[in-house]
Amino acid sequence: MTPSPEDKEGFFAPFELGARELASLVGGGGKTTLLRTLGRFLSRRGTVLLTTTTKMASDALPPLFLEDGTAPEDAAARIRAELSCLPHPLILAARRPMRDGDREKLEGFPPEAVARLWEAGAADFVICEADGARQKPLKAWADWEPPVPSQTTLLCAVLGADRLDEPLTEEHVHRMALMTERFGLRPGDILTPERLAALLESPLGYLKNAPPTGRRLVLLNRSDRLAPARRDALTRGFLPRLARALRSWDLLILGSLRALRLDGVLPLERGR
Repeated sequence: MTPSPEDKEGFFAPFELGARELASLVGGGGKTTLLRTLGRFLSRRGTVLLTTTTKMASDALPPLFLEDGTAPEDAAARIRAELSCLPHPLILAARRPMRDGDREKLEGFPPEAVARLWEAGAADFVICEADGARQKPLKAWADWEPPVPSQTTLLCAVLGADRLDEPLTEEHVHRMALMTERFGLRPGDILTPERLAALLESPLGYLKNAPPTGRRLVLLNRSDRLAPARRDALTRGFLPRLARALRSWDLLILGSLRALRLDGVLPLERGR
């Protein structure tokens, strides 16, 4: 069953999206799904540019390729012109196609280039996939990651809810060795609310390269993969414990992007 526009409206209501946003998506466990779903939703409100500061899988949308060295004003004008010709004002822009092993991907722009496109008014909404996790729900960050644009107005940290209160494994953590080195978490350790809060609050974790301004939300995605009893247990126990331990975020959500269902929404008091 395809979710209706009303489902999307309800799912994204807690995001409190303004008339213009530069949303940067980090973490793992649903970033590309969020990029596409949020993009389609916002295209009902205004023009939307989807892009990345890393590399991303080819999308159903035909990409617009922008050459290196193009002035931000010229690139923004080209994007606006392309958007004006589309029945739905949604476009995907990248630098070039590339091969990543046996997969075809799109190479994105440096974060400062995305910030300049935003400032030049390329679209009302710019949604940027600013991280890569090899399709795993959790990750540890290399020194150069994540490349988050400095003008970000909404930072979305995405994690796989199906790993909450579960043992960490190589299968589910991108760069498990680095997770051990930087955060002391080893294979077999349970991802408790307190351990997840430490990752979310760390300047080497989900706050790495986060702009000091702008809103911040945590989306614990993939709740549709959980049995009802386990989902209820997370909503009643894990979420409140995690919320009490967070100091640097504005909103905590447990839900499913695939089903567009919210199972728990907890506003947070940032800086308390």
